[in-house]
Amino acid sequence: MRVIFFILCAILHFHISLAQNTVDKLFILGNSTIDHRPPAIPTPSDETTVPHWIYLLAQEAGANFSVGGQYGFLTNFDDLNWFSQWGYDLVPSAWESDMESYADAGITTLMMTNANFIQYLSPAEPHPLDANTSVVNATEDILDYSDAQQAGIKYYLYQNWPEMDLANAYPPTVPPQAEINDFHNQTTGVFHDWWLEYQDSLLSSRPALNLRLIPVGSILSKIVRDLIPGQVPFTELYEDSAPHGRANLYFLAGLVSYMGMFEEKAPSSFVVPEIIHPAIEDNYSLIVDFIWNELITFNDANGNSRVFCQNILGASDLLVDENDLTLYPNPTAGYFTISGMLSSYNIDILDANGAVFQNVNTNLSIQTIDVFNLPEGLFFVRIENLSNGNIVIQKILKAN
Repeated sequence: MRVIFFILCAILHFHISLAQNTVDKLFILGNSTIDHRPPAIPTPSDETTVPHWIYLLAQEAGANFSVGGQYGFLTNFDDLNWFSQWGYDLVPSAWESDMESYADAGITTLMMTNANFIQYLSPAEPHPLDANTSVVNATEDILDYSDAQQAGIKYYLYQNWPEMDLANAYPPTVPPQAEINDFHNQTTGVFHDWWLEYQDSLLSSRPALNLRLIPVGSILSKIVRDLIPGQVPFTELYEDSAPHGRANLYFLAGLVSYMGMFEEKAPSSFVVPEIIHPAIEDNYSLIVDFIWNELITFNDANGNSRVFCQNILGASDLLVDENDLTLYPNPTAGYFTISGMLSSYNIDILDANGAVFQNVNTNLSIQTIDVFNLPEGLFFVRIENLSNGNIVIQKILKAN
């Protein structure tokens, strides 16, 4: 596996030099994959909502953030009679719809999501809840209305996660690992592809609006399946097969959403509250790095970012340094080699739990790593550029 590390570092370095993206007044057309209240198990505040976590992260980063929202599906929202019904303990309101119109509210950002049980049909086909429209057509109506009310708003699609296809009802029956694996594979596979088709259709029909896609569901499944597998119990992530989530799931969704919209890594100084599972708290930095790497490389075939509004340069626009880092072989049965300008980087080999298995700090240009004692499965190579602190995380598969 070749790691074009200098390309990724150039992208990260260019991005960090840009100003923080403005998301100070967000309105959401959403459902319970964004705002799940009331949860089956009460929480101290609004921990089963994404806006709650975005606000806390924005506060820590010194950014302004307010929000409003409305429950429903696109087939409700395309009637264009919007109102703001979401209120929070902590998060300021972005729109008092009983006192002012949408056009007068000064909304800067609009986020919308879809039902999570309709992805068996193309987004261009008749909508399962309203055959008179389609997902694409309903979204176009929403975008056209919003743009006519107030031009210049940023638009985001929030990729949620699908319903679970389980043999036995949950609760009370926790699904076997095979069904959990199928769920995550679906989320990162055909479900994810549906959202790409959806965004591509809208980019084609409404190119001036530069509609962005935040790949929340697929990144969450990668975190749970690949980054910290087995560390957070299924029952601490999902409360049913809809699936509504626990606070842990919405915290992770909030991290992805914050980093996607604000176009910066979540603040390293953020103190993860006790309500969040210790495995997530202990791996906070690793999770943030992983999410950032997923977002910074979430590009279309031309190297253009699918998620960032600002002019992030694509890999095709940058020169490749002659001293690329190379990791091989991948998969490995017990050893792999890193070659390149190793003295310019701090390289940590992380096991599946995110613990440092070995640190590589050498002036040599080649280093062989013995992972024979690691169990089969994924582990990670965390590569930090010592000159600017940019980080890339690479996956390595150990298999006999």
